[in-house]
Amino acid sequence: MRVKPIAAVLLALILALAGVSSALAAPGGLGPVTPQTPSGEAINHLYWVVATICAVVFVLVETTLVLFIIRYRRRSGTPETAEGPQIHGNTRIEVLWTLIPAIILAGIAVYTLTRIPAVQARGVENDNPLVVKVEAHQFYWEYVYPNGAISVDNLYLPVDKPVELQLTALDVIHSWWVPALGGKLDAIPGRTNDLRFVPEQVGAYDGKCAELCGIQHAVMGTTVQVMKPSEYQSWVDSHSGTQDLGKATWEGVCAKCHGLSGEGDIGPAIAGNSTLTNPEALRTLLLNGQNTPQFDSYMPPVGVGWPDRQFQALIDYVKSSKTLSTAPAPTGTTGGGG
Repeated sequence: MRVKPIAAVLLALILALAGVSSALAAPGGLGPVTPQTPSGEAINHLYWVVATICAVVFVLVETTLVLFIIRYRRRSGTPETAEGPQIHGNTRIEVLWTLIPAIILAGIAVYTLTRIPAVQARGVENDNPLVVKVEAHQFYWEYVYPNGAISVDNLYLPVDKPVELQLTALDVIHSWWVPALGGKLDAIPGRTNDLRFVPEQVGAYDGKCAELCGIQHAVMGTTVQVMKPSEYQSWVDSHSGTQDLGKATWEGVCAKCHGLSGEGDIGPAIAGNSTLTNPEALRTLLLNGQNTPQFDSYMPPVGVGWPDRQFQALIDYVKSSKTLSTAPAPTGTTGGGG
C-alpha cells in the first residue's frame, strides 16, 4: 500500500517535467527561437544541453526529497512529541554528494568554453565579411553600409554572406539583439564591439534593444531583412544617396516621440513648427537636443553623427509633407477669407 503514493508522486513529477519541456519549446516560450545562423545554432545547443542537465538534477533532487518526506513522515498514532530515528552522518554519501555536483559543474564549464568560438563565429573576419557600422541612439538604430548607404531601424543583409556588425553608441549604453541570428552585444559610447554571424535563411527577423536606455526604450526595435544577394545589391546601390532616407529618418527617429504626423505623443506636437523647415535651427536642435527648464519635455541629441545629406533628406521630406510643414488650423476655425 505504501507504493501507491510514491508511484503517484513520481508520475506527477514526470508529467510536470514533460509540461515544462513543452512550454519551453513552444513559440513564445522560454526556449530560444529557431536559429538562422551557425552561431545561433551553437547558442541553441548550449542552452538545451545545460537546460537538460538542470532538469534531470531537479527531478532527481525533488523526487528524493518527496520520497523522504513520505517515507519518514509521522505515522498516525505517533505522539506529536516523539522524535524520529536519529540518523548520524555518512562520510561516503557526503563525499559523493559533494563530488558529483562539482563534476557536473566542471563538465558544463568545459562544454561552454569549447562552444565559445562557435557562438562568437570566430574566423568569419577572415572570410571577407560584409562590414556594417551600427550606431545606437536614443531610440533608434542607424546602419551605415560600405558604400555609404544608410538605413534606420531596418538592416538589409545578403543571405549566406558572412557579416560583421561594428556596434557603437552615441549617447548611452544600448544592446543589439536579434534572437534568431545569435547572441546580443552591447553598443557602448566611445567603444566599438564586433558581432559576427552568417545568415542562412531569407526572411525578416525582429530584434530589440536589450539594455534599458531611456523612456522610449520599448520602441527601440529593429528588423533584419535577409535577402537574395542580387536583391541586396540592388537595394544598397539604390540607397547610396538620399532615396527614402528622409522618410526613414522621420519615421524611425522623430515619429517615435512626436507622432507619425507630428501630432504629439510622448513629445509635444510639432506639425507646422517653423523649426522643421529651418535648416540651421533644425540642425542645431538635432545636434544639441533640448534639456532646458523652460520646456517640460526632454529631447536627446538624436542627430549626433549624421552626415550632411541625412539632415538635408529630413528637411526635404518635411517640406514635401503638407501635414508636417503646415501649421494646423486653430481650434474652432472654419476657414474662409476675412
